Amino acid sequence: MAWTQEPTITATGIETMVVILKTNPLDPDETQSANFWLMVRRSDGSTKKLAGDLVPHITVAQRDGLLAFMASLRTQAEAEVLP
Repeated sequence: MAWTQEPTITATGIETMVVILKTNPLDPDETQSANFWLMVRRSDGSTKKLAGDLVPHITVAQRDGLLAFMASLRTQAEAEVLP
């Protein structure tokens, strides 16, 4: 056979998932953000990193939940850290 067939490589699992939530109420020009980073295990044994903006991948309800979660964490951090 003159041509070699390339194997199909598929995702088989997610090894690591990191979500970074960013908020800064002291800077009104800085927007809140949610970014993701995934390490995907592939069928050939390799891994592939996927990263980007999380917002296009979540529902409005999930986004609202994240915003509420961020606000709650900030309130707790201010209560525990600030004098």
